[in-house]
Amino acid sequence: MLAAGATLLITRKYDGIATVEVRQEAEKVLGTEDDRESVSNRVDVERFLDTQVGLARSRVVLTAVADELGLFRENTFLEEMNVSEEPETGLVLSEQEARRKLVLETLDENLSVSFSGQTRLLKIVFRSPDSRLSAKVANSVAENYIRSNLQRKSESSSYALEFLQAQLREAQIRLEASQRAALEYGRRTRIVDVSSAASATNNEESTQPRSLITAQLVQLNSDYTQAVAERVAAEQKWIRTRSQPILNNPDVLANQAIQGLLEQRATLQSEYELQLETRQSDFPSVRQVSAKLQEIERQLTAVASNIRSGVQSQFEIAKARERQLLRQLEALKGETLVEQSQTIQLTILRREADTNRVQFESLLRRYNQLNAESGVQANNLAIVDQAVIDPEPVWPNIPLNIVLALMAAFGLSVIYMFVDSQLFDRIRTPADVKDKLNLPILGAIPITTEIMSEVSDQKSEISEAFNLIRTGISVSSVNGAPKSVMLTSVQASEGKTSSCVSIAIGFARLGKRVLLIDVDLRRPNIHRLLDLPNKVGMSSILSTQSAVDDAIQQCAYPGLDVITGGPVAPSPTDLLMGNQFKAMMDQMVGRYDIVLVDTPPLLSLADAEILSGQVEAIVFVLESGRNGRKSILNAISRIQKSEANFAGVVLTKYNPGEMGYGNYGEYAYVYRYADSTKD
Repeated sequence: MLAAGATLLITRKYDGIATVEVRQEAEKVLGTEDDRESVSNRVDVERFLDTQVGLARSRVVLTAVADELGLFRENTFLEEMNVSEEPETGLVLSEQEARRKLVLETLDENLSVSFSGQTRLLKIVFRSPDSRLSAKVANSVAENYIRSNLQRKSESSSYALEFLQAQLREAQIRLEASQRAALEYGRRTRIVDVSSAASATNNEESTQPRSLITAQLVQLNSDYTQAVAERVAAEQKWIRTRSQPILNNPDVLANQAIQGLLEQRATLQSEYELQLETRQSDFPSVRQVSAKLQEIERQLTAVASNIRSGVQSQFEIAKARERQLLRQLEALKGETLVEQSQTIQLTILRREADTNRVQFESLLRRYNQLNAESGVQANNLAIVDQAVIDPEPVWPNIPLNIVLALMAAFGLSVIYMFVDSQLFDRIRTPADVKDKLNLPILGAIPITTEIMSEVSDQKSEISEAFNLIRTGISVSSVNGAPKSVMLTSVQASEGKTSSCVSIAIGFARLGKRVLLIDVDLRRPNIHRLLDLPNKVGMSSILSTQSAVDDAIQQCAYPGLDVITGGPVAPSPTDLLMGNQFKAMMDQMVGRYDIVLVDTPPLLSLADAEILSGQVEAIVFVLESGRNGRKSILNAISRIQKSEANFAGVVLTKYNPGEMGYGNYGEYAYVYRYADSTKD
């Protein structure tokens, strides 16, 4: 709706479109540059096209357009373009100069010049609130752009032909003199040039003369260089091999035979040491293994010595080849010194002659072109389509604006939903448990720092909250309170252990015989809350190191017995997978009215998932505002596979004031007030 309303209020604008064909020219001064249309110079083509775009919207062209259409006179053009700002005058600019500056800026801001697609068609577009003005300005820009191009061509250098004539005469004289000098020197020195044969062999042109001796020297020098490199490599390898222990050499260790012998030696050595543990060294089997070890050592030494000798032989061969090539090279050096100066001089003369010939041919070709094209000015620009008056505005585009607005609204909605699901999908209140998790809520425990002291006070808010949870557990099934209840959570430190202890105390106050078991064998904590020793506990029972009755302890609360976690077990999951826990639970359920089991959190642990099938009911403890909906449902799905009854959720560390529940403490206030009046 906002987009539609804004579109109806926006000023209508019209485009004037003119099209100009741009043909590229090969601007050559000396005639030696590559053709710019070639595939190898596409970068130059792109630069040329970008240059034409800049020329079409240059200040020279815009000034010519404004002069031609009379846009500098008064403020008519600025008013038609809805330019509200006044020309800035001052000490530097007069009123007329300021108007000219503002007119040129307005033309440049509303002018668009670009090539359409992969073609050479230059599209000139001018946008204004008046369709006639748009067409008139676009046509004027195209015409003045072509006119300025012709003017630049007409201002080319007029002395090009005279300059080239003088250069041709000088180049011809230099070419003739250099050719005669090279020919005369070659005859006098009698140098045999084999450069043609060498270039035919190497598939490349050779401009440097090369005699037979020079060709041999070059080849011999190349062979000597390679021989030196091979000798240095072989020497370094021999020095490294000689300085290292024979069985520590990489070449020896890389040998497959050595590797096999080393494996056999290791096996025999292990067998030898194993037999020595039970037998004497002169025992027949021990002596047999010892003999095999000695034979393996002999073979290792023999093979390693052969490898080492091979490295030395390679070094000696490389050194001998280097000395031989050096002697041959020294013999040829004496012969080449005589002709070296002659070859260099002949090379200089021939290069000078070749350079003079290339310059002369280039100047002659360019001179012929200029002589043929003298007086002809070809234009590479032509108007293809002139701008016409278009009665339909191009802006605003109502359908496009509405579509863009719908897309923006959809995008903002998606972003809002994503942010809401990621940042605001945490379980914070009892209502969130029902609405977002679709699970029963047993009660919410307010946040506190001294939970055990609060639980000890039967009139505190914490005690009343746990009494409510106790009642919920008692009526969680048609058969009354379950005989065994397991408490777990998603993550650690969510108040699971303290809730388990508080619920056990609540059942004990009703006169029931309660057993509290700490099965969090990784981080047991019940003994700390109840101030009990932890030398013998659940880990001792599961590992059969202690009987169940020996691990049961009495605490300060009558009717409540406790089995602590015991020493930390190295592998709690393996202990819980056995039959000890199930047998103990069957025994304890018959002896006590209710058994409460404190288990580890579900995150990345399988303990609670294993124990869920050993109890009648499961209570899930959640810290307010800590876990997201997906992580909670994922954790609950792991334990719902068992046949145990899911009693409900306990929300801990709940702050009703921060959640907007200001009257949460009204019940506790009334209870205490009534109690104080009795006193």
